Amino acid sequence: MTKKSIWLIQKTTNEQIETLKDLAPDYDLIKGWETDEKEVSLESVEIIYGWTGQRTEELLADDKPVLRWVQGKAAGVDFLDLKKLEEKQILLTNGSGIHSIPIAESVFGLLLAYARGIQKAVKDQQTKKWDQVDKLMELNGKTIMIVGTGKIGIEVGRLAKAFNMKTIGVNRSGRDVNYMDQLIRQPELIEQVKLADIVVNILPHTDQTHYFFNQAVFSQMKDGTLFINVGRGPTVKTDDLVNALDSGKLAFAGLDVFETEPLTEESELWNRDDVLITPHITGIAEHFKKRLFTIFEENLKAYLAGEKLPTNLIDYDQQY
Repeated sequence: MTKKSIWLIQKTTNEQIETLKDLAPDYDLIKGWETDEKEVSLESVEIIYGWTGQRTEELLADDKPVLRWVQGKAAGVDFLDLKKLEEKQILLTNGSGIHSIPIAESVFGLLLAYARGIQKAVKDQQTKKWDQVDKLMELNGKTIMIVGTGKIGIEVGRLAKAFNMKTIGVNRSGRDVNYMDQLIRQPELIEQVKLADIVVNILPHTDQTHYFFNQAVFSQMKDGTLFINVGRGPTVKTDDLVNALDSGKLAFAGLDVFETEPLTEESELWNRDDVLITPHITGIAEHFKKRLFTIFEENLKAYLAGEKLPTNLIDYDQQY
């Protein structure tokens, strides 16, 4: 009988390898960074660590019943074949929470780049232009609407309170969340969005959130709103975002994610002074390996004990 294996796609430290050997002595460990993924024998792979969709078709084929659990490395899972994973009853956990600190810090980096004139100063530096503007914006006292109040949203709220901002959280249930002065449900956003000076999108991409930010929502914002998107690209309809910038509903958009990635050279977003683009980098975490392994280790202990996975288990009905 072939020995079961754990395919380690995410590179792990020697110390982490030893931890896995102690926790799961009955499993072979396939070090993905030392093995060509095409050479990995899938017949024995029961657990995958750090999956981003490698060899999906083969792994989810009807004659491959071995795979039982996948620990993804990303927070988003919309790029995976969730229907097939559910059909095959494969457990899926994600990297939610790992990215909360770097993404929240990036949100304020994007905001400050505009509000304090840093974006313009960087451009002026290229031409040695000394241009002292006479009007800049302070975050202090502003109202920030945080759409998506998971771990990232909570961290954005925590930092916002340090800037003495009013925080409005938006989630599906309207449940209370730390660092939010007010909570509203997603259907109420279109009526309440005019209260915000700044809107931060941190939504996952699901059937329900596709093009969540569209003309109907943008048109209800107050003139001069700042908009940040660090959620998923397809939750924002790009054409409607551009129209909102043209009309003045949005004074600025800080964008890290896009409908199509990489952003094409033909996109007009590149040439706009009222847009700041980062190439889907806000989630890059200095301590990524340590944080992801902490999630995997906790879940692995439960998996081996036959218990429900305690951290970041995906609900296929909700798609996150």
